[in-house]
Amino acid sequence: MKNFVLAVLIGVLITYSFGLVAHEWFDFSIRLDDHMLGPFESIVGITVVGVVMAIVGVVVAISVFGALAIGIVAALAALVVAGLSVFWPMILVVAFIIWLVKDKKPSTHY
Repeated sequence: MKNFVLAVLIGVLITYSFGLVAHEWFDFSIRLDDHMLGPFESIVGITVVGVVMAIVGVVVAISVFGALAIGIVAALAALVVAGLSVFWPMILVVAFIIWLVKDKKPSTHY
């Protein structure tokens, strides 16, 4: 918990510092309805937009990866089923031969 609080405080400090630098050096500010937001509010607004865009990017990437993974698994399952359907007579004969030649345990009657 202590590390989390420190991370949040460091994040706020860095955001505020970058807000001041952007406001002073580049005269970066956001106006809403003839009201100019301060440097902290401007950077927080841009940060929120960036976070939302990152979340959307992750969702799209996971969706694409998930669709590819499902497609690959479905293709492999189809190949296995196709292979079994082509070779099932040979598999049946091999299984029958193995069943015939396997060692049978002698039954002991007392």
